[in-house]
Amino acid sequence: MQRIPDKEIHGYILDILKDIDRFCTEEGLRYSMAYGTLLGAVRHKGFIPWDDDIDLMMPREDFERFVRTYNDPAGRYRCIFHVNTPEERFEHIFAKVHDTRTVIAGQERCKFGLFVDIFPVDGKPDDPKAQARMERKLTHYAHRLTMLESRFRPFNFHQPLLASLAARIMGPRHYINAAEMLMLSHDFSTCQKVGAVSMTRNGTREVFDRSLFENYTTLEFEGCRFKAFADWETFLTQQYGDYMQLPPVNQRRNHAIEAYLVR
Repeated sequence: MQRIPDKEIHGYILDILKDIDRFCTEEGLRYSMAYGTLLGAVRHKGFIPWDDDIDLMMPREDFERFVRTYNDPAGRYRCIFHVNTPEERFEHIFAKVHDTRTVIAGQERCKFGLFVDIFPVDGKPDDPKAQARMERKLTHYAHRLTMLESRFRPFNFHQPLLASLAARIMGPRHYINAAEMLMLSHDFSTCQKVGAVSMTRNGTREVFDRSLFENYTTLEFEGCRFKAFADWETFLTQQYGDYMQLPPVNQRRNHAIEAYLVR
């Protein structure tokens, strides 16, 4: 296998984004750049220099159509969602579109290549206390699923022993079912509040007015233009506060991806 230089990883995942945008445009599907990708578009007109992934968000209806029908005519990219086969494995509550000609080194209980993450957006309760309860439960389920992506290590500080044992006894399907039952309990189209599931414990920062996900524009990203919330400032402010301020150097982290061409 041939190692993909770190400086070329951006190009591979940018090409995935281009194909996702092509498909969504052809099929009339809503999506927006999100999280660090949206921040990069606004602050850097492209990738955050030290970042190495792309995140998108889709209202649930569009997300389900996408994972069911996405098709790359060249056969290079595949959408994986609740997949567990010898060739691909990814079991979580969001989807990935990955480059099947690549593989990421160091994977223990997952198997996919360079990727773009796609997060579904569902309804949320109106009551702030109910929102907080829902977010705590969903973050718990997401954390357990992320824990199951790595090998069991009894003395890993980030994976407390009892929590890690419980996660492996219950298995990914238990947490996926529990999370999706809660996520789908509030319909996107009828709720005033909506949002995705936080992969970290950040309270209700994922809860927004539905109008945010109904109005779109395009923003420049690496010399191209991709879809973004028309009110992207509200999203970024709620997620990051003063989003134009660069973080300290010691907080500029990435996923340290080591990727290889396999065919």
